[in-house]
Amino acid sequence: MFGLEYAMAAHLFLQASSDQIACPTQKSARVDVRWRSETIKYDNTKTTADLNNRDIDSENPYGVHVSTDVGGLMTGKMEYKSGIQVSSIRYPTAKVACFWIDKVVVDVVIDPTIQIASEHQKGTCEYDAILEHEHKHVAIDRKVVTDYLERLRMAAAMAVQKVGMVGPKPDSTSEEYKKKMSDYVSAQVKAVADKMYADRTARQKAFDNKDEYDRVSAKCAKKSDSDAQ
Repeated sequence: MFGLEYAMAAHLFLQASSDQIACPTQKSARVDVRWRSETIKYDNTKTTADLNNRDIDSENPYGVHVSTDVGGLMTGKMEYKSGIQVSSIRYPTAKVACFWIDKVVVDVVIDPTIQIASEHQKGTCEYDAILEHEHKHVAIDRKVVTDYLERLRMAAAMAVQKVGMVGPKPDSTSEEYKKKMSDYVSAQVKAVADKMYADRTARQKAFDNKDEYDRVSAKCAKKSDSDAQ
């Protein structure tokens, strides 16, 4: 009986120790949202036919029955990565721990490539006109990212605040709770990033309108008329 009573007393002591533990006040998390645009790469090796066979974000502003040839294409990834650091404090006697998010870093990277059809060589009016048009596509991507930086930061900060201080939780569940906390913040950031990608597609489509295509085409047509005179 003495052994049983001792075991029960030890169990009650540990339970009481666990119940009496209060997690510390959550520290302010550091939330960094950064972006960069890689140096633009240029490709003048593919033919117009090659470029026309590529999948692009822009729809034909003239309708599906009219063929368009801008002579160039802006391709490139817009990607984001998030890193979430979860800190903890353990209470070995009670075999419990408290958890909080200490740091969130979101990096958005643009990696643009401008492709101009090989029929339009550097130094020609057509090359310059197409290059100007494609540079505007790059500028749109950069503007989209800068417009969403604060939204991404707010999404991460609000998610961290909602998660708050977690615990005390049994040591055996530490990894489970760390993953839940990290996954929640990641999901909130992803929701804003998905909106950013959708907005990017919408803005790129809006820019490739009939007036812009006509402007690019007319730029060198006027020069040709002038040279002919």
